[in-house]
Amino acid sequence: MAAQALHYLTDETGKREAVVIPIARWKELEAYYAQLRRRDEVLEGMRSALLETRAIEAGKQPGEDLHDFLDSL
Repeated sequence: MAAQALHYLTDETGKREAVVIPIARWKELEAYYAQLRRRDEVLEGMRSALLETRAIEAGKQPGEDLHDFLDSL
């Protein structure tokens, strides 16, 4: 993709306060952010499952057998 110009909005002293980016770049960033959110959701689910497994193995939390799990779906 060709270089896309960024436009900066400044205050009266010239300090940058905001940036305007081309819509095509914005859409790329939105898609990338959505991908990161999905990745984080998967990783958090895995982390939660690991902690639950450890708690069950340590006897700190009751386990659930496969029949109970399938019945809850």
